[in-house]
Amino acid sequence: MRYVFHIVDKYGLCPDGIGCECADQDAAVLRARHIATELAKAGELFRASFVLVVPAATPGSTSPH
Repeated sequence: MRYVFHIVDKYGLCPDGIGCECADQDAAVLRARHIATELAKAGELFRASFVLVVPAATPGSTSPH
């Protein structure tokens, strides 16, 4: 399943327009943790950010599930 990983900080939401294929929700959470770890290494600007994991909507679907 495809998930998108939006980055949220005090300035708002930075949307992920591409996403990533993950085997399941647990794998998506691990990917989000990795992204958050890398953002923290980038310095003070990104330390207050968090990663919002959302299942990507499939074409023709009204629900992301």
